[in-house]
Amino acid sequence: MTNKNYAAMLAGAPYNATDPYFFDLKLATTAAKAAFDAIPNDDIEARIEAGQAFFAEGSAPCLVLSPFTIQFGHVRLGEWSFVNYGATFLDANFITLGNFVAVGPNVQFITDTHPVKPEERFRPPEEGDVLPFRVINMALPIMVDDHAWIGAGAIIMPGVTIGAGAVVAAGAIVTRDVAPRTIVAGNPARLLRAVDD
Repeated sequence: MTNKNYAAMLAGAPYNATDPYFFDLKLATTAAKAAFDAIPNDDIEARIEAGQAFFAEGSAPCLVLSPFTIQFGHVRLGEWSFVNYGATFLDANFITLGNFVAVGPNVQFITDTHPVKPEERFRPPEEGDVLPFRVINMALPIMVDDHAWIGAGAIIMPGVTIGAGAVVAAGAIVTRDVAPRTIVAGNPARLLRAVDD
């Protein structure tokens, strides 16, 4: 039987992020990641092979350099995508990178968010809760289409789609979808021009 909070999380609905079920999932991901991290970054062939087993089902040969942060293993990587050092995948929902996506160092992909009203965000505990309160989260998927390039230190926020061939400038905070073959920069990220201009 599927855990109701886990099902709500993947559906983008409000869920109790303090459900003990999530602690177990994160622990399993941490253990699998430790084995992946033990492979030296310069052993490219071994990291590519291990990555196909570690990342979400349907992932293709790709290269992700350690260190990186991941919660649940909901990261699906396309063929020959490259993720540089220091990536953060807050992957309560799926983060999908297409084929030949380039990700600079210290990029953050954040699927998690919360209700804005504090009374909706923090709730009293219920029987079986581990913490003396409940934190209500929502998680929206992130999609980065083929041949996109995400510059160093960019932050991609929940629910964003980055179009094929788009460029996200270093340090940009992307809160809205990015059209294919465009360049965005800033906080919040704004259109600079098309890549073909």
